[in-house]
Amino acid sequence: MIDLGKDVPPDKIVEAVAKDKAPVVGLSALMTTTVASMKETIEKLKISCPDVKVIVGGAVLTPDLAKYAGADFYARDAMEGVRIVTKLLE
Repeated sequence: MIDLGKDVPPDKIVEAVAKDKAPVVGLSALMTTTVASMKETIEKLKISCPDVKVIVGGAVLTPDLAKYAGADFYARDAMEGVRIVTKLLE
């Protein structure tokens, strides 16, 4: 696991995923204003790292917002995120 921190620009996330060949990316949104950046990040990831799977979650996220952002999975909490990653990496 690599934690890039908060308010990370989309290009920096894409660069880290490509460099480390990460199979899964988790993004969290705590405010609705973050969803637009999340969508941009996912779009860039799908272009540069088409095999990566993206899980999203956070205080303001819903399954509908996850779909809008282009995520592969929505996790309502951290434990659900762990279960999703475990299945993906089996």
